[in-house]
Amino acid sequence: MDHPTVMTDGEASNRGLSVMRSNTVTTSGDTPLAALMRETAAATVDAVLAELRRRPIVHPEWLSLQDAAAYTGYSEQQFSDFVKRGVAPKSVHFSRNARRFKRSDLDAWCAAGRPSAYTSKGDPGAVRQ
Repeated sequence: MDHPTVMTDGEASNRGLSVMRSNTVTTSGDTPLAALMRETAAATVDAVLAELRRRPIVHPEWLSLQDAAAYTGYSEQQFSDFVKRGVAPKSVHFSRNARRFKRSDLDAWCAAGRPSAYTSKGDPGAVRQ
């Protein structure tokens, strides 16, 4: 089992290694560790922001059931229940298992008051006006 090598500051300097002491205070009043953490956080934030600026934000017009549920603030199970009861916004079947909801229909559905808790399938009052 290898053990860490302990060397003096002079030995570390001779080998081209830097020595950091936790009790050393920088000009800003921080320890070197705090200064390093601040620099690392700033570099990470800069990298993330640069990546976000590089990529355009895309809002798809057609949302899956899972995405529509998240978009409207419901669980997938609740939103699926709305579809089964016939109180969800209209949707289109792209394939046998792929139902899609148009974002503008979801917005209108939410603005109209979403489903009533007392409605059943086929009830004209399914969405409050």
